[in-house]
Amino acid sequence: MGINDLKARAYELAGVTTTQQLKAKYAAIDQLNLRLKASWQKAIAVLETNQPSDGTPARTIANLKAEVYTLAQVSTTQQLKTKYESLKALNFSFKTSWEQALTLLTANRQDFQAWLVNPPEEYKALFAEIETVSDSFSSQLEKAKQLGQEARAMAVSLEQLAQEAQEDAEQLQQEAEVAQQVAQQANLN
Repeated sequence: MGINDLKARAYELAGVTTTQQLKAKYAAIDQLNLRLKASWQKAIAVLETNQPSDGTPARTIANLKAEVYTLAQVSTTQQLKTKYESLKALNFSFKTSWEQALTLLTANRQDFQAWLVNPPEEYKALFAEIETVSDSFSSQLEKAKQLGQEARAMAVSLEQLAQEAQEDAEQLQQEAEVAQQVAQQANLN
């Protein structure tokens, strides 16, 4: 792994985009000579062992980004900012912006889940009506499927009858031709 790869990994772990930001954010890294590959390796070790005060492992920008995109059901920051007006001002090149977005989306989701558990009365009535209509539609759809199957069975039966009638007609035609040939033969004798 080259020095540029190490630098990129350190930036990702720290949620920063410059060495100056990295040194300002981490006092232990500020003491390192970051012109050396070994110092970048030490910086990565510091970042990987650095945990937030609550004891949970530090999240990378990539992990935060994946969580935010999943919660928001988007695939780009542009879509994210379009969908959530409150996130437009955030600079998503920083880890803290991703953390803020995750916090906001998680709170929104929890609020919505709580609302679903106990919606206002007018929505309860609306949901009940939707459920009734949905059940009715499901019932009608099932009947339509059953009628469709019956129609297909009738069509197959009619096709078989038509085929049998065709075979009978061909057999009668052959018998008529044979009878005609016999009659012609009898007239000739």
